[in-house]
Amino acid sequence: MRDQPQADLRGLKALVGGMGLLIVLGTALVIGTVIHRIYARKPAASMVVAPLTTPGAPVAATVAGALAPGEHIAGIAGAGGDVAVWVNGPGGDRLLLVDPASGRVSVALSATR
Repeated sequence: MRDQPQADLRGLKALVGGMGLLIVLGTALVIGTVIHRIYARKPAASMVVAPLTTPGAPVAATVAGALAPGEHIAGIAGAGGDVAVWVNGPGGDRLLLVDPASGRVSVALSATR
């Protein structure tokens, strides 16, 4: 076995060292990205219960999306930039998409029977 020449392993050692450096840099990049995304979140918009009116201004008798007698809110969920409100009542179920910034109902869907 001593008759065979020794292989030069300097290139292999450099390649392994370079790949180890890439692993360390990639791991640092992933950890940095996760930390950045955690702290860069936008704060959630506060939910407006009812649109603000000026004192003395006439209030509409029927506001779109207002709860009718006997109806109750069965569920609330986030839907993109809106809030989805599931309303259950004697007349059937409805789904209201409410803009939390203005308090206005953008879409009102009702289940047909």
